[in-house]
Amino acid sequence: MDTDVTLSYDFIAQRCAESKYNIDELENILFNEVLPALRFNMFILPAPEWAGFQLDWLVKRVLAHHRFGKRKPWILRRYTQDHWTHIRQKIQEIRQNAK
Repeated sequence: MDTDVTLSYDFIAQRCAESKYNIDELENILFNEVLPALRFNMFILPAPEWAGFQLDWLVKRVLAHHRFGKRKPWILRRYTQDHWTHIRQKIQEIRQNAK
């Protein structure tokens, strides 16, 4: 995809910082729910979904593909971890500044 994910870091971090989840819970959600459910989108040809997903479909997909109790998925793990490292830092900064 030609979208620079780093341009969304601030938006993502702000939404995560506003959530009720602690930083470890957010990481678990990313690697155990979001990544397993949506990694297929990186491999769709000719073009993946850019507009978002229907909430009902997304909930069903996450429930069907979650990996809680299992190892982190290896497909796209490094890619996701690299982005998460930056977003995690931003979340922590936002929460620290809100105190």
